[in-house]
Amino acid sequence: MIDSILRGAFLHVDDLPHGVDLVSELRALNDPATPCLWVLSARSHDPHSPDRVRLKIGTHGDTGALMWIGNNQRLVPATGTNPDWATYYLAGMHDTHLPPHAEVPIETAYQALAEYLVTRERPTTIRWQPAQEE
Repeated sequence: MIDSILRGAFLHVDDLPHGVDLVSELRALNDPATPCLWVLSARSHDPHSPDRVRLKIGTHGDTGALMWIGNNQRLVPATGTNPDWATYYLAGMHDTHLPPHAEVPIETAYQALAEYLVTRERPTTIRWQPAQEE
């Protein structure tokens, strides 16, 4: 297991150790009792750069969560199942809220993550829609 996932909720895909299978790592951390969330950035390392993109991925037993942030967009899956705001915990520690429709079957979340790790672009396996604002 890679320590950075256990300690921090914010990762940049370029900083992942060579050969790490992040999907397998998140599978191992998936806890049905605690909805956990990580934010994976790509492109720029500057958090204020308009070029930076992020994929939020959550795990909670059979349920996953996804949210895309980039290019002045905040998107959730069009087929997301949660009708209300959902609480997840960044790296299992700090609560954060995900908008309606962020939750999907866990395998859908893993598939989207696998695609993102290769392309560093918004996953095309998901049909996206604008996220509800707080």
